[in-house]
Amino acid sequence: MLLAIDIGNTNIVIAIIDGKKIVKNWRLTTSHTRTEDEFWFTVKLLTNDAGVDLNEIDGAIISSVVPHLTAQFKSMATKHFKIDPVIVDSSLPLELKLVVDNPSEVGADRICNAYATLKKYKLPQIIIDLGTATTYDVITEKGEYIGGIISPGVEVSFRNLIKKTALLPKISFKLPKKIIGSNTVDNLQSGITYGTVSQIDGLVKKIIEEKKWKNVSVIATGGFAKYLKDISETIEYIDNDLILDGMRMIYEKVKNIKEQ
Repeated sequence: MLLAIDIGNTNIVIAIIDGKKIVKNWRLTTSHTRTEDEFWFTVKLLTNDAGVDLNEIDGAIISSVVPHLTAQFKSMATKHFKIDPVIVDSSLPLELKLVVDNPSEVGADRICNAYATLKKYKLPQIIIDLGTATTYDVITEKGEYIGGIISPGVEVSFRNLIKKTALLPKISFKLPKKIIGSNTVDNLQSGITYGTVSQIDGLVKKIIEEKKWKNVSVIATGGFAKYLKDISETIEYIDNDLILDGMRMIYEKVKNIKEQ
């Protein structure tokens, strides 16, 4: 079984993957103060509660945008699992060609998403990841990653608005019944959902116009994506397992190369 660790700025996702099946995954708040031993204790506790035998884990992969946490989880895998984990970065020998000014600047999460999309969907492709930041990644009809767009993330922008505005209530995300809200909560929910989808549709159309494409696979991922599928003019697929699928595929690719 494969231990996959996706370290983001807001959350850390830990997953156990058996073959192509995601057995279990957990989402933790990213902590910059936890020690390696604390992370190990958390992993052990979570897997034990899920009935996962740690002795069956024979591989590990780490996708991280937080360098000092990369080192901690790598050390944990080496120390407790006796595994040298695959670390996702632009130097890995993948079929995904990074045609950008500085390939080393492409985040590990974006590489994983792009690699999975390359394998799962028709070219060309636009990937929208609604995380801490909302990222747009573009893959051409030749399978080349040519860059994208980064904009403020939905939840971060919204939470910051609530924090800075004393009279606005705290609310949960929900798709409003109509675009014109008749109360403050509906106003906020409309702004979040329809404002976000309008930005997405507008930018996707701009990308398609710039590339002069006619048929494009548009894939959205991230927890907020499910709210947008039915109201978006451009999103074709929602794929919330995208990054974990990409990590699994990258691990298999690297493992096969090492075994040759």
